[in-house]
Amino acid sequence: MIKALGSLMFFALLLSLWYIYRLRLDLRFHQIQQKELDDYALEVESIYRQMRGIRHDYRNHLQVMQAYLASQDYLALDQYLQELTNEMNQVDTIIRTGNTLIDALVNTKLTRAQANGVEVHASAIAPKELIISSNDLAIILGNLLNNALEATLNGKHHEPPFIRLYIAPLKNTFYISVQNSMAQRPRQNFLSLKAPNRQGFGLKRIDTAVSKNQGLVNRQWEEGVFATEVTLPLQK
Repeated sequence: MIKALGSLMFFALLLSLWYIYRLRLDLRFHQIQQKELDDYALEVESIYRQMRGIRHDYRNHLQVMQAYLASQDYLALDQYLQELTNEMNQVDTIIRTGNTLIDALVNTKLTRAQANGVEVHASAIAPKELIISSNDLAIILGNLLNNALEATLNGKHHEPPFIRLYIAPLKNTFYISVQNSMAQRPRQNFLSLKAPNRQGFGLKRIDTAVSKNQGLVNRQWEEGVFATEVTLPLQK
């Protein structure tokens, strides 16, 4: 009887420890998720603040250039144009769908990729409004691009690294395809795209958000190219 009671208490202790572990893991997951959403919000705010500032100063820029032109100070005019070009190139308009969140995320992430020597090919068509929440869409698209960017920057490639993005409505679904160069084969079952001692929180967040919205995720790796396809319903 005492032996059975001891075994029961030991089992209860193990169950309690497992429950505490799961709680801590879930808490860590949500902390990372919230931090990433906060980062996305800052990126969106930054890019549009910069764009509003450029539009606001548009007339001032024209007046300065007209003054240089009137005084025939072409050297100063050329330098001024170069400074404006550098400022505009800080965030390129790689896509323009009219969907604020998609445009801001894609343009910010892929501009960063280009600045690091990654070849970028992007085509996107998106409705201004989708039934998926902005938070879930940011989690899915943001993590897809983060994973692609990390793989292209950290991997050893025989050719220039690349990212290919395609977004469009397709047969009553919202289709997202991301392909990127990735020399090393991912871990089994795509548990993580990172080193074995690092957990793939990004993949888990994508899967959770897609499943929540009754969508599908398909991942493949072949001959140095990693591809992810996500389909989400356009209507409830």
